[in-house]
Amino acid sequence: MEVNKLKVVLLAIFVIITGCASSSSLEKRAYMHSKTGSYYESIGQPTVAREEYKAARENRDVAGDILSIIVDLFNHFNENG
Repeated sequence: MEVNKLKVVLLAIFVIITGCASSSSLEKRAYMHSKTGSYYESIGQPTVAREEYKAARENRDVAGDILSIIVDLFNHFNENG
């Protein structure tokens, strides 16, 4: 039992130090970048739209990363007690 508590504490310290975002927040950012890209494209700003689409793609790639998934799991277990 004591080892599990140590693992949780070490994971919490690691997440705090790295400042990793959860996959759900990264997905929200990706959605907003995509939406912004669509807006810029509709008003005739294709260069800025491409930058927004690129940022959305990067956020979606990072959202699938193992560290952001671990952060989600950590948040889930903290909420449930």
